[in-house]
Amino acid sequence: MTLTLHDILHGVETTGSPADLDTPILGITYDSRQVRAGWLFVAIRGFHVDGHRYVGQAAAAGAAAVVVDARHWGGDPIDVPLISVADSRVALAPLAANFYQRPATGLRTIGITGTKGKSTTTDLVSQVIEGGGFSTGMISTVDFKVGPRRWPNSTRQSTPEAPEIQGLLREMADAGCAYAVIESTSHALSSRWNRLGGCMFDVAVFLNITHEHLDYHGSFAQYRADKARLFEMLGEGEKGEAWAITNADDPSHRHFLDAAPARARRLTFGVRAEADVRAHEVSAGPGGSALRVTTPWGEARLRLHLPGSFNVSNALAALSVALSQGIPLARAVAALEAVPGIRGRMQPVSLGQPFDVIVDYAHNPDSFEQVLGMLRPLTRGRIIAVFGSAGERDRAKRAVQGEIAGRYADLLVLTDEDPRGEDPAAIIAEIAEGAERAGKRSGDGYLCIPDRAEAIRAAMAAARPGDLVLLLGKGHEGNIIYAGGAIPWDEAESAREALRALGYS
Repeated sequence: MTLTLHDILHGVETTGSPADLDTPILGITYDSRQVRAGWLFVAIRGFHVDGHRYVGQAAAAGAAAVVVDARHWGGDPIDVPLISVADSRVALAPLAANFYQRPATGLRTIGITGTKGKSTTTDLVSQVIEGGGFSTGMISTVDFKVGPRRWPNSTRQSTPEAPEIQGLLREMADAGCAYAVIESTSHALSSRWNRLGGCMFDVAVFLNITHEHLDYHGSFAQYRADKARLFEMLGEGEKGEAWAITNADDPSHRHFLDAAPARARRLTFGVRAEADVRAHEVSAGPGGSALRVTTPWGEARLRLHLPGSFNVSNALAALSVALSQGIPLARAVAALEAVPGIRGRMQPVSLGQPFDVIVDYAHNPDSFEQVLGMLRPLTRGRIIAVFGSAGERDRAKRAVQGEIAGRYADLLVLTDEDPRGEDPAAIIAEIAEGAERAGKRSGDGYLCIPDRAEAIRAAMAAARPGDLVLLLGKGHEGNIIYAGGAIPWDEAESAREALRALGYS
């Protein structure tokens, strides 16, 4: 079915419309380089590039029509239909949803938001719902998934732009998926971006919130308000029962429940606070956790193969979603127990070695404090931490990361993360300054090995029975960025290669 400009503009308020609304539209993009004959180009003013400068280029490439932002458009007339809107970035989501024929109407959509744990919980929710017998699609920082097909998210964007989201939702609907599970960032939820408009959420999940991303949101109150938009959007499609699910351990959880429409059902989960879905008798180690869980649907014992107390909370969130969707408790628990790990998120790597190896994405001081602080009392032997810090990013955090790791770990192996255009040795030297403030000394307390594969081999060779080798910073990412470009990278596989070289299999 070929859609027309009239179809694409349905429900979008315009400040000026062309006469020819019967123009066929074959595609939609906000990137002038992707324009093909018959496509709609939506000009957006970004942080670094203003798409309005490329309207002429899009028209020359065969654009069938162009949408511009009334605040930023003052260009010369063009020979294709031109539509003016009050805010082209906000309009992009409904335009994309219309082009893909509103795929969320045929799916149960679940949004996961929080400062930490979104990727892990998104994956857990997808897996536990599949364990309940339903086909799912997934959009996360780590992977995209449509039914049985799964592939890495190589965009380095947790929540893609609206056309990519709607395109994936259309693939899910066409593939017969019953559910779409979407990692929902505060940037994507913000009314300034509106990437998640048209997703028609049926379930909203709040994990936690801390003082982060304030450079974008301006204040903690605005950051929280932007995240809470997920709950405000509940039930927009009126497809059935809507659920608002929150972490009762977080002081802000009531704010999120209150943001949901009155008709949405409420459900809480927690470890410390009174909650509908509650963990009891939690015992944890580097290899995972065991607990008893009580719910309105009964109680059960649960053994997770995911290390960390925060993963107990993430698992409770996933369990809550499954139960809200009618999946029996025993089946949901079995699905959670079958999860071997989430790629790049507290991911165990084992080839039979007598020490633990964990790959995690932690790459800032707060996550270092959380991960290392949690693992230190659970580790019988030494902690050997391998990490770096990104080039052309926040320099101030480098020494802080070194100092935090120096307090918790016995040996640091400082290496490349994404140096970009900076000197890798200079970045490592800044991390080392912090390590020395924590009492570490070169050659004993820390090693400087820029080549990350070599650094991982050195860490494995130094490990003794009972130790923990912790690989931080890269997680799921598929490359390391240098001045000359990106080189392919797989942190978990590099760990396996180092273990195989030591004779483990």
